[in-house]
Amino acid sequence: MFNEVLISALVQGINLEHFFRAVCIYLYKPHVLNRKLFGISNLHTFSYRRRPPTTECSTGGEDFDVANLLVKIKEHIADDLDKIEQSLENGSRWSEFQDVRKVINLDLNKLDFSGQGRDTGFLVINRFLPRNLTVFHPLDVLAIIDFHSQSVSMVCLQDAANNLIPKVAFSMQLKQEILSINYENCANLDDKTSSWLKDVLFQRLLKWIDNNILQATSELSTIDRSELVSLSLINDLQEYNQLYSELKSKYGIEMVRIWPETTDPRKYVYEDVAIATYLILLWKQERAESGTDRLQSFVDIGCGNGLLVYILASEGHEGLGIDLRRRKIWDHYPANVRLKEQSIVPSDDALFPNIDWIIGNHSDELSPWIPVIAARSAYHCRYFLLPCCAFEFDGNKFQRQNSGVSQYGDFLRYVGEISEVCGFETSVDRLKIPSTKRTCLVGSTRNYSEDRFQEYSNQIQAFIDSRTAANRKESDSIWSESFRPRESVEKVRNCTKLERSVIDEIVRIVFDALIAKKRMASEFPEKNWNAGGKISIGELVALIPQDRLNNLKAECGGLQTLLKNNHQIFQVLNGCVQLRIPTRVGENSKSAEEMKKKTKKQKNVRIVNLKEKPCWFHNNHPDGCPFEENESICFDDDV
Repeated sequence: MFNEVLISALVQGINLEHFFRAVCIYLYKPHVLNRKLFGISNLHTFSYRRRPPTTECSTGGEDFDVANLLVKIKEHIADDLDKIEQSLENGSRWSEFQDVRKVINLDLNKLDFSGQGRDTGFLVINRFLPRNLTVFHPLDVLAIIDFHSQSVSMVCLQDAANNLIPKVAFSMQLKQEILSINYENCANLDDKTSSWLKDVLFQRLLKWIDNNILQATSELSTIDRSELVSLSLINDLQEYNQLYSELKSKYGIEMVRIWPETTDPRKYVYEDVAIATYLILLWKQERAESGTDRLQSFVDIGCGNGLLVYILASEGHEGLGIDLRRRKIWDHYPANVRLKEQSIVPSDDALFPNIDWIIGNHSDELSPWIPVIAARSAYHCRYFLLPCCAFEFDGNKFQRQNSGVSQYGDFLRYVGEISEVCGFETSVDRLKIPSTKRTCLVGSTRNYSEDRFQEYSNQIQAFIDSRTAANRKESDSIWSESFRPRESVEKVRNCTKLERSVIDEIVRIVFDALIAKKRMASEFPEKNWNAGGKISIGELVALIPQDRLNNLKAECGGLQTLLKNNHQIFQVLNGCVQLRIPTRVGENSKSAEEMKKKTKKQKNVRIVNLKEKPCWFHNNHPDGCPFEENESICFDDDV
């Protein structure tokens, strides 16, 4: 039995609900503790009742030895998981159990742990899936969730191949507000495992329990926990993990190597590999349900770098990518990858009646239109939408309507409403991608019969008209007169394209205001150098002529942006501006040579060209520069 306490702590206010939910995070989401893991695949789940103690069997009731039971089951399975299902359901081998039943699709997130009988529990076998299948092997973990002892005990069923999780059996238990991790005194507990159990797992359990206690007494307890499950629409996570690893090796590594764009290839390439993996398996499940072998076709609206189109097309799906701006990477794709540079205006000309799926992957101002385009293209057309930036039908930024949630959360609700108006049975899922915006919506079926297609099309148009300022007047084929697509050539709007005279005028106004608040720099006690005062952005804005502020606004920038662009003169911190104290070359700054040496040690780093400029203070400050001209040199990014 687990008779040795490795670590324990008093947790005031804890109950069974808090404890079991925290432990199940590790059991079902081990990747949050170990980044080498991808997730789990549940192989078997059984419910059981403890057999009451009898004179013939002393292992029931209080004498139920979970540690011994784990060892017995592990030895009996001996790498053949089919044995556990046969022997448990037969019931003759295990005197500790009775009424053993296989449970299908058990969602422990929705289970009322406090309402479970004290003589009941669950026996769970999960397969822990590694991210890198070329280095690590999947591991099967046996867990006993026992409500009588208020514990969850675990053991890995593979010893030789296990280098990801503890090799020894251990138990997480709650007794009278005492949380503990226990093990058998005869177990070979090495220092590394002991340290991980105490410093990683136990500390995270305490954190999760604290969060559960907090949620129970706040509005957070109203959150639907099912929304937190990733890849809920994918039936086989092990198959997902395997396919992702294959596609990553097949496409990802080479794409990262040749990536010609200025964006981070490790983020964008592997994100699209994960999305492609998700869609390929989702479509595979759809074909199995419909009994067809025909691969689905698609159109990716706002395809950007086109990598998702490239992967899907290379895997046999006929498709087209459309974006208003061509990317450099397009030239690296083979001829069978169809990419089109074109603006999409939501209208009767933007329909795809012969396409199976419409994809919106970070499609910006077209995001709310993706369900509409799919719904009006054809009755059989479906959609996948991964929204990022929030927009309205007219192309303006979406205004949050519920202050109780984030703008992103409210926009997801809004897109879900659009999907419902379009007549879709909408599913919401969370992808495993390197992004904070990873919630997707999938509309794969309709909730109305095909003979009502035109009725729903009229209903959709009425909803669009109610959300836009201008109704359709010029043509019935245009769905929204107020929608304007972005320009194909994106203007640089960060105040770097202002006329030099305008920049100089604003810089001089701010500079004069700062040195008017006379303060001698303590850094140069032997020189009377006026470092000026500190003024808030708001006060400085009031000093700038209105026509100059309009110039800034036209560049989608503000005074703060312009001042940060002139960082060799000004320092902007916490909403206030002051003069930057000059430094001698080599003091508290990196030279161009030093920065180039640093970039050589990093992978996929954008090389910044630095150019030397004369010190601005030498020619513009009443006191000049406190250093000689050849001692003070400004470095500017040459972008």
